[in-house]
Amino acid sequence: MSDLKPLIIDKRNRVKGLFTYCQKCQRNIENRECGDTGKRLSTCKSTEKHMFKSIVAVPGTNGKKRKTRVFKTRDLNQAIELKIEFEKELLTNEFQSTDVGIENEQALPTYLIECMGLYLAYLNNEGVETHKAKVRTRKHINEVEYYFEKFCKCLKKNGIDHTFFKVNQINDKIVALFHSYLLDDLNYANKTYNKIIALFRQFLNWLISAKKYDIENPFIGVNRRKVISNKSIVTFEEFQILLDSISPEKGFKYYQNGKRRFLFKPWLNHAFRLALETGLRREEFMTLKFSDVLFDDNGKPQFIKVQNFKVNRIKGFDSETGEYKYVPVTKGLEFLLLELGLHQKIESEEYLIGENEISNRDTLIQFVSKAFTHFWQQTGIEKNVQLKHLRKTYLTALVAQFGDKAPIISGHSGINVLKKHYTNDKQLIDASRSFSVFN
Repeated sequence: MSDLKPLIIDKRNRVKGLFTYCQKCQRNIENRECGDTGKRLSTCKSTEKHMFKSIVAVPGTNGKKRKTRVFKTRDLNQAIELKIEFEKELLTNEFQSTDVGIENEQALPTYLIECMGLYLAYLNNEGVETHKAKVRTRKHINEVEYYFEKFCKCLKKNGIDHTFFKVNQINDKIVALFHSYLLDDLNYANKTYNKIIALFRQFLNWLISAKKYDIENPFIGVNRRKVISNKSIVTFEEFQILLDSISPEKGFKYYQNGKRRFLFKPWLNHAFRLALETGLRREEFMTLKFSDVLFDDNGKPQFIKVQNFKVNRIKGFDSETGEYKYVPVTKGLEFLLLELGLHQKIESEEYLIGENEISNRDTLIQFVSKAFTHFWQQTGIEKNVQLKHLRKTYLTALVAQFGDKAPIISGHSGINVLKKHYTNDKQLIDASRSFSVFN
């Protein structure tokens, strides 16, 4: 333990822009507390690391950008002289000095709501270098903002003023309050709960790694809640009943408040068939164009080139640098493409589905899900099925016929991913009955 006393500037001798600084914990010494232990500064065991630091705001940045320099002296008068020289040097060089002793320092917010704003700006690529910018959907960013608001409401519910709540105050106790709020007050399902916890874990990890906040991340170690996947699939007979139920007369959905919505479109039959024949996600099959169809040397449709939206968003790729997957054109898919007018629209930039719709693609993508749910309910089939289960049906059939080679066609990382999240076990067992060792 050092024999030196903690370095403290008496209130009467304080100089604007001059602070005491600890090189060990790399923090300004504030409130006479040790930045390493949080205890009284008199208990600090690294007082030999205490010195002075000058912080000068760059003009025209409202204090958001600052220049700093640490002075390896414990003498206040000498530190004041060095500070004056430092300021003169900055003015002479118009704050563009390349001196290695000068550090660019951006003022980091301490309040939680300010940090949330900082993270949302990052998600929108504000202040991010172009080569590091990532493509994110508006839906994802809005979702992050929505759950940030839920966290603030949780604090308010528990008598905590979120406007003055500091980010370093998030601890296990706060996480426990949020845990109960999500499950007991909002009654979120396990899958949603896991997603929110992961979102906050990423948020704090970003503050720590990218912004160098000296804080703990209590969201690390929160137990994931068990999620049981609904791997229902649609049979041929059920799918035919669904297609037969699609009509303008059955297109009205009535709500308890007396309002109604018309969920019929003349292209729904083609849309549901395209989803089943390709096994693509709704965003993927609803954005396919005739120009995405690739032909073999004989002029026969062979593959459909599909942008892998999910992977590209995870990796931050755009449409030019992103990955693609190729869906084989089966007999059923070829018949559908011909029905849609493939020969007349080869290499056309028209959408396969809903080309003449006034609504934008995002709206149509949402619409096709709601329409599927509505018309499935019209079938009277007592099975919990959504649009995504057409994808599960396709992938189940793929695994049943091609086994471990199925991921080559589907574009998944491995067969275990398919079996865990998509394929229906009963269907696979039924398909295995025809298997023989000595076929």
